[in-house]
Amino acid sequence: MPATATQEPALTIPLRFGSYRTRYLFAIGLLFAGGILMQFSSAYTLGFTLAGAAATVTGWIIVPAPGWRRALVAGPALFGVVALIGGAQSGGLLALTLGGWLIVRMRPLVSFVVLVAPVAAAYALAQLFPQYGYGALVGAALGSVVVGSAWLARMIAAAPFAQRRILTHGIRTNIP
Repeated sequence: MPATATQEPALTIPLRFGSYRTRYLFAIGLLFAGGILMQFSSAYTLGFTLAGAAATVTGWIIVPAPGWRRALVAGPALFGVVALIGGAQSGGLLALTLGGWLIVRMRPLVSFVVLVAPVAAAYALAQLFPQYGYGALVGAALGSVVVGSAWLARMIAAAPFAQRRILTHGIRTNIP
């Protein structure tokens, strides 16, 4: 990973198990798998719903971040992913998942402006695709917006104007 400890505050966290890179990649894989399984779930495929929920919660549990941050966001982020079952009209709730990601990645408050993007995209997609049959297309589009927004938040966090002080391991530190 090209990130340094000053760019990624989570790199400085002592982990109780596994390496940072392994946990990070595995967590991302589980979060995406959970979202995809939710897209394929319905009243007739409850197994997909349960597997998607389990993958999503497991992804939030293992992402390298302070435990209180992971615990804080797991429920709302799961709700945001489960809401996609309702189609594009409820896609704006993916902002909960993106907000959870920003919290566990310890992004500065100014980067939370990107939460507007999934809400706006969901509104536009709900107007274009009001029927549930376009769920895969809407899910892929919203997923792309969420990933792009997360990267944009990372760029905002690295900007000089986003100087911040964050609490890591109970010690307040300056993170440029």
